[in-house]
Amino acid sequence: MNIGFIGAGKVGCSLGRYFAEGGLSLSGYYSIPRNTSLEAAQFTNTYSFESAEDLIKECDCVFVTVPDGLIGSVWEDIKDYNLKGKIICHCSGAMTSADAFAGIEKTGASGYSVHPLFAVSDRYSTYKELPGVFFTLEGDEDRIGEVAELIGSLGNPVRVISGEDKTMYHCAAAAASNLVCGILDMSFDLMERCGFSEEDARSAMGALIRGNVEHVLEVGTAEGLTGPIERNDVDTVRKHIECLKGSDTAQEREMYKTVSLRLTDMASERHCDRDYSPMRKLLEEREDK
Repeated sequence: MNIGFIGAGKVGCSLGRYFAEGGLSLSGYYSIPRNTSLEAAQFTNTYSFESAEDLIKECDCVFVTVPDGLIGSVWEDIKDYNLKGKIICHCSGAMTSADAFAGIEKTGASGYSVHPLFAVSDRYSTYKELPGVFFTLEGDEDRIGEVAELIGSLGNPVRVISGEDKTMYHCAAAAASNLVCGILDMSFDLMERCGFSEEDARSAMGALIRGNVEHVLEVGTAEGLTGPIERNDVDTVRKHIECLKGSDTAQEREMYKTVSLRLTDMASERHCDRDYSPMRKLLEEREDK
């Protein structure tokens, strides 16, 4: 199966190089501006096509790896070409194949969402981190087995999900990746208020963050939970909230209380013999009281 990419940014370059090194047949790239496809072709030892139509003629499977907001317009540009028998994929975590490729069933092609559950941050080095990354697939039932086999041949775990679950799936990914950045930013900022530099704060917290993540991934969130809420230490949590009282810490205070309520639910399920109602009452207490 010859594979081509329309779009030569971070995702296109990373997947292309990963596919090529994994032994898949990679034809090349088409992109605007042309120099990006030339660079991607050189990086993957493939060909830079002068038009999307030329690439489609050459390829059995086409990945549209442009920003999410442009996938639909690229589809509008290519849907009138001869796509019969082609597999058309995008890599958006949030969009379904039907969202991206409206009316694809009329073209004789099959559409899929192929999403690596990983933050692709660089055009030329991220491919080294893709072994073992989880891929989710969604799309037409007729050939989804072929797409799963294609990705699975690289050694990556693959899961097929429904289009109805795509938004919730992407929300879960954002919570694990993006929302965590917000919690860490709050932590680093509080450390800076204690006299640490930003760099020192990250360095100081490094072992704690890494150890916690590894432990949670090994045993689960409830079993991995430690700290004052898990211990049902209401006085310490009250002190935390008190130190965050002030106009400049209102956002941090609400974030602390909201997340802590979730942790209280987790802790109470883990320790059925403990009474967490005083903790819950403290965290639900209105600020004007």
